[in-house]
Amino acid sequence: MILPSVKINKSPLLFSALVVNTEDAERLLVINKLNGEKVAHFSIKNGNNVRILPLFYSVNPILAVVMFDDDGQYNAAIQDNVQAMLIDLFSFDKTNPLPYEPTVA
Repeated sequence: MILPSVKINKSPLLFSALVVNTEDAERLLVINKLNGEKVAHFSIKNGNNVRILPLFYSVNPILAVVMFDDDGQYNAAIQDNVQAMLIDLFSFDKTNPLPYEPTVA
């Protein structure tokens, strides 16, 4: 019996990545500003914070990002019209997210 050879598809798996570099904040809230939907809410650390999001969020700047300082040293900060960057999930390195360009298929 002859088995057919297996062909591996090397096409990229595209997603969005939101990278927020922060200091003195404890939580991050990401909102879809078109419909008010909560996209993500998570604890953060100083430095780069990376969140993988659906591909949809790398097409248009429709996100609002709110940084909360739970210990009360600073007021909350918000950034409007945020667009996540397009990534290839197979080649993206979360520990070194910037600069990044997805591979071309």
